[in-house]
Amino acid sequence: LPESIGGVELHVHALAREYARLGHEVVVFTRGADATRPEFAIERYRVDGVAVVRLNYRFSDCVDFAGIVRNASIRAAFDAELARQSFDVVHVHHLTCLSTDLIDAARARGLPVVMTLHDFWMGCPRGQRMTRELFLCEDVDVARCATCLPQMWSGWFGLGRDGPNVPEAERDRRDLEQLAQYHTWMRGLLGRVERLITPSRHSKLVFERYGIAPERIVVVENGLDDAPFRGITRTPSRRFRFGYVGSVLPTKGVHVLIDAFVKLADPATELHVWGEAGAWHEVTDYGAKLRAAAAGHERIAFHGRYGAHDLPRILAGLDALVVPSLWYEAFCLTLREGWLARLPVAASCIGALEEAVSDGVDGLLFPAGNADALRLVLHRLAHEPGLAARLADSRPRVRTVHENANDLLRNYADFAGGRR
Repeated sequence: LPESIGGVELHVHALAREYARLGHEVVVFTRGADATRPEFAIERYRVDGVAVVRLNYRFSDCVDFAGIVRNASIRAAFDAELARQSFDVVHVHHLTCLSTDLIDAARARGLPVVMTLHDFWMGCPRGQRMTRELFLCEDVDVARCATCLPQMWSGWFGLGRDGPNVPEAERDRRDLEQLAQYHTWMRGLLGRVERLITPSRHSKLVFERYGIAPERIVVVENGLDDAPFRGITRTPSRRFRFGYVGSVLPTKGVHVLIDAFVKLADPATELHVWGEAGAWHEVTDYGAKLRAAAAGHERIAFHGRYGAHDLPRILAGLDALVVPSLWYEAFCLTLREGWLARLPVAASCIGALEEAVSDGVDGLLFPAGNADALRLVLHRLAHEPGLAARLADSRPRVRTVHENANDLLRNYADFAGGRR
């Protein structure tokens, strides 16, 4: 923060503030992309009392696929920060746009490393185990990776890397070889972390299938700061208001929700989409496609980017929250925020969403990607007497960030307690 406001960033922010409140010292090391600042420049500042060290990096030295995985200059900058003061533990929340061997830099200084796997970036450069065509990769297949990743980085694979003078069979062999090396590196790196944490049982199973020993992974469910949601008063409306809140990306299935809402064709309902439609790797036109799909439907509103402080007000203006994700959500903060706001929720029956929601009890589930099934769910929420109120009243208790912090501190103590 404040440059990026995704779910992981908000989680880390809340966790760091809670650690500080409990009397611990926290430093957040992260990456920025300021075109006006020199490459690898360090900026230091505080956000809500939390110390932030931001390394500027815009990939100016990245010349091949291996460069997005390991970067000696970023590792050196991180190592210099570790040398500035005495730390007890390094907790890695994400390494995208940094360097995976920051883990080895910490271990070289004798520091224990705990890592939360918030998505599947460790083992999938797209982070969500989905191809550009939205095919969900239940398991890693190097041959499939070899057809997927050239769409992102055409200059680092196949023809774009080797040129037409290299036979196609040789280009394919080189692609498979570098991808095999990548997965070998990732599996080995995860094996060197003292403790791996996943926020859901399903996410743990995904990494077990990737080859990580089950005993190395501990499930610690994320916690949320519930204070901003206390005392929310629902604003009245003559229409039933469905809402989507979060990153507007293809993997989040917003197009499925719009399709379902258009098919619903119910003048007594509205759909509000909150969030920024940014680029998803090489896919840059998703927002434009959503608006085209919604063209002519005045009851669909796109509200764009919002701040975390706006969320209680946004949720107070909805009657139901829809989470139509297509990928294996590793946890889903948005789902819990809906519950904190006392909203009925509808979610895809997939991954950690299926794990969290008891269908018909505290929410409604529908097959991921099935707009017709979602349309029926929307109709039920808007018109089945008492359903929305019953689901909202039966919402499960959401863990607090204080509980989450204490669980993590106990995990740290297993490795770092004797260092203090």
